[in-house]
Amino acid sequence: MYFRLSEKFLLLVAMVTLFAMSCATPIAPSGGPPDTEGPWVVETYPASGTTNFDGREVRFTFNEFIDRNSFRQNVSIEPDLGIEFETGFRRRTATVEFSRPLPENTTVVIKVGVDVRDTNRNKMTSSYDLALSTGDVLDDGEVTARLLDAKTGRPESGKRIFLYREPFDFSERANYVAQTDTSGTVEFGYLSEGTYRAIWVNDINRNRIWEPERERAQPFSVESFELGRGERAELGTLFYTIPDTIAPRIEGVGLLSERRLRLRMSETVKWDHGANFSVTDTLGNEQTTAWPLYMSESDPNVLFAQTDNALTDTLIYTLEPRGFSDAAGNRLTVDFSPFTGSSEPDTTGLRTISHNTGSGLFPDEPLEVKYSKFIDDNAVIDSLLVFEGDQMFADWQNAEIDRHILRISPQDEVWQSGLRYEFRVWNPWESEHERINPDFWQRNQLGSIEIDVENGDPEITKYLQLTDRDNSILVDTTFTESITIDNLPPLEYKAIVFEDVNGNGRWDAGSVDPFIKPEPYAIRRSIPVREGFTSEVTLEFPAKIEIVEVEGEPLIDDPEIEEETND
Repeated sequence: MYFRLSEKFLLLVAMVTLFAMSCATPIAPSGGPPDTEGPWVVETYPASGTTNFDGREVRFTFNEFIDRNSFRQNVSIEPDLGIEFETGFRRRTATVEFSRPLPENTTVVIKVGVDVRDTNRNKMTSSYDLALSTGDVLDDGEVTARLLDAKTGRPESGKRIFLYREPFDFSERANYVAQTDTSGTVEFGYLSEGTYRAIWVNDINRNRIWEPERERAQPFSVESFELGRGERAELGTLFYTIPDTIAPRIEGVGLLSERRLRLRMSETVKWDHGANFSVTDTLGNEQTTAWPLYMSESDPNVLFAQTDNALTDTLIYTLEPRGFSDAAGNRLTVDFSPFTGSSEPDTTGLRTISHNTGSGLFPDEPLEVKYSKFIDDNAVIDSLLVFEGDQMFADWQNAEIDRHILRISPQDEVWQSGLRYEFRVWNPWESEHERINPDFWQRNQLGSIEIDVENGDPEITKYLQLTDRDNSILVDTTFTESITIDNLPPLEYKAIVFEDVNGNGRWDAGSVDPFIKPEPYAIRRSIPVREGFTSEVTLEFPAKIEIVEVEGEPLIDDPEIEEETND
């Protein structure tokens, strides 16, 4: 009896083990160089392009083991026919079995999305389409487009385009869905003749339905288009943006002393010159002003500030920020309980925090050194040493203190050309000088950028935003046909240009419903400027939709953006 029970037990264990092995995702052998390449389809059954298909199952064989759950979540049937299916796996092969026969005389695409991963979490570089027809003919219409981030000009894989066939109903599931590859390109193939409409949707829940109350969507430059047999519609480039409309908040205030505040923000903020906090009591009476000092080096969401007058421990205070915003321009708000003052004296040590040399200084630009608190040590000025070429100045006349900033300006309106400068500023915390050797961009070292725009309306105002990589140089201006920006240091710049069609002073990405086409927009990520030279740049607004005969590989006619995404 004992041995018979043991045999049954062992048989049960073996069956459970086999079942678990059949369900789990296999793991590739370890060893060798790290795997950084995504999987791809090496074979399908039946072959793509098969006609008169009457089966209930298709198979995809990959070059390596894949994450099975990622396949289950990223395989679909296009167009959306409401046909359910089950997936199965055998080593490197994935099977899709339909719950019922496919419709007669219909072209169907079983699409494997770019989010399918291998066992090392590497994603596919592009989606894969297995096209079948249950009739004699395989539809051959195509739609191509490109999506780029409007802020960076860079592509991102996995962005979803919804394609609807007339009649258009955004409350229903999209007829077709495709994802961008790593170059930002999206392609729909094997389409029948008809009228179509394409939109980008930030499909959060991936249900193929645009939900306007919670999902961002943008149109292309044309509301709808006709597609004939053997034709390809080239929709051009859509610059997508997900607006940040959430205002930053002060989430907490800590008093480090009677005059020093530690403010925790919900996100990193920036501030204008002269920005401050009005410190009021609970009745709304202003008691003093707090001035921003610097952001924490270890936590960019923490800001230190100092008040003009002490905050006594007999009063309760709150703050009103003035001149603070996040990167999207949303003004800083207050989201904390009023706080009690302090009787703790301020013992913060005076030390240097940062300076504004960044990418270099212009000939008339002062050097500014930030300190940890209001400068209350005369040695900061008295110990300042300025080396101009071979000369040393121990009494530099154009030096001043502005609360926590030491500002050093040129003595003759501009820094002398051809001379090297070294500034030795006093750091009381270390009891020694800190050496600063900035680059000064003299006139003969500066260059220019000349920008022309193609496909633009010469009568409509265009906005230009030009920045360097560190965002230390910003040009924000307008023009109509072309513009030249002079006196630029020899750095690398990014240019964004848009046409302000409605005259509201900002770029509008358009509206899906009701349809409003996006305003013309172009971006160049990398514009090098050389000393004494003018860099000539032509930015091209996306042209209107093109319908062409299908010949060879799909192509997006957007050479300017193509250049940018290949660097």
